[in-house]
Amino acid sequence: MRSLYFKKSSQKGFTLVEIIVSLAIFTVVALVAIGALLRVMDANKKSLSLKTAVNNLNFSLESMSREMRVGSKYYLGTSIGGGISSTYSASPSPGNKSEISSGDWLIAFTSSKTSNVNGICNLIYVYRYDSANKKLQKGQQTDCTDSVTDSDFIDVTSSDIKITNAVIIVDANSQPYALFLFQGYSGIKAKDRTDFSIQTRVSQRVK
Repeated sequence: MRSLYFKKSSQKGFTLVEIIVSLAIFTVVALVAIGALLRVMDANKKSLSLKTAVNNLNFSLESMSREMRVGSKYYLGTSIGGGISSTYSASPSPGNKSEISSGDWLIAFTSSKTSNVNGICNLIYVYRYDSANKKLQKGQQTDCTDSVTDSDFIDVTSSDIKITNAVIIVDANSQPYALFLFQGYSGIKAKDRTDFSIQTRVSQRVK
């Protein structure tokens, strides 16, 4: 009788269990790597958002600071009222200090820019904080007889920047100065928001 036997195969491979375990490990590693990549991308997006906000605010504050340094007759108030013209009086009075730490405020001053329309004068500039829209705005005279009213103001901060709190201190000492503190956030979507806090001081040049 001829004996029967099975020849052992020399071919090798993976079992189904090994393949399933390998796929599970690969899936876990991929999920961890993707999560880390998403966190890095999110952090980079927030960093760019904060940089944009700070650059925009710095540009706005630097423009305001340059104008105020060579300006005079600082006036601090809470509303525009019927408008501000060249006849306004400085406030606070010499030697005094005023502070507004919440709500709307505005600061007006006589700029160094002159006009010869309807006379010769230095134009009035006004910066204000609009708490309802969370914006810093600017208005100015167009000629010597003009008054700065609500319709003259335009935003000087970008649409994705919201200023939630703005504090201003004006000291009318021998060298008047204004101190500003702005707090808020940048980013339209809640997940992209980045908080900021910026402080600057503007001193009038001694004439």
